[in-house]
Amino acid sequence: MPKSSRGRRGLGVTTLKKAVFYWECIAILGCQQTNDMQREEIRFVQARYHQLNLNAEQAEKVLQFENMKDSQSQTHFFSAWEEFDFEYSVFQSLLNEDQMVQYQQRVGEIREMHIERLIEQDNSNEIWSNQMREQVDYVKNELIPSILSDIPRRATLSLGRDPSKIQYLKANYETFLHDRRKQILVDHFRHNKTYAPIQLQSAMLGHYASCLLPNYAAFESWADEPTRAVLGFVRGTLSRRNSEVTEFYLGKLSESKAFFQQIKEKYNRHFDGWHTWAPDPIPEEDENRNWLMSMLLLDRNAYGFEYPG
Repeated sequence: MPKSSRGRRGLGVTTLKKAVFYWECIAILGCQQTNDMQREEIRFVQARYHQLNLNAEQAEKVLQFENMKDSQSQTHFFSAWEEFDFEYSVFQSLLNEDQMVQYQQRVGEIREMHIERLIEQDNSNEIWSNQMREQVDYVKNELIPSILSDIPRRATLSLGRDPSKIQYLKANYETFLHDRRKQILVDHFRHNKTYAPIQLQSAMLGHYASCLLPNYAAFESWADEPTRAVLGFVRGTLSRRNSEVTEFYLGKLSESKAFFQQIKEKYNRHFDGWHTWAPDPIPEEDENRNWLMSMLLLDRNAYGFEYPG
């Protein structure tokens, strides 16, 4: 082999060895930095739980617990109470007897502060609860009776080539109401236990309002594909209804909107300087369609649900 070729080959081998050595050094430094960062995180954990006097091994396990607890998820999350229980189960397994005494005192204080915050927040819900109660009383005692008393108009609105579709939708709406009530109860007690009775009362009043005056938009969002197909068919027949009948129901929509606006202004006076949230308005055509579909779903007995006491 010519001398120049051997030289170029030797140079290539040398360059390769240098590159390997360089990346080995980078890897070692990276591992060193990772270890340094982990030791720093462990020291932070020991500082946060200084009352417990955690050793390095315990702090490392606490760090693993915190990473697991805070791992990202778009669908699953802990309530405060579930997080308390998860933490307790972990600390119970790694603390000694003296540390456990200190931990129980610490977590007891945190729980008490959380309870106080829930009670304070719930007391602030009193105004919202009164507003919801007044709205429900109007729907129950004035709006719905004025609609149901005009049976000929309502019968005309519900006429179709297949009236059984209306009964099918009403049966599914009743299932929706039961599902929604269960969701309200599960979510409430999951997050609040028994420390927010006013909030629960407001939520149940809101649910009862949907029993009296069907919430078509929420129902449509909840419904499965076969039910949505029937909803689409029935919705398509609304444009062929008697204009006098349609005007009657849309007049009731205007009456209800005027009343709800008065109630909103009455109770918003209690929140001077606050920004009160309101849903974005929907196009008038969609609003009218949703209202007429709600009229089709009306049930004289509020689907068997009773006024929440």
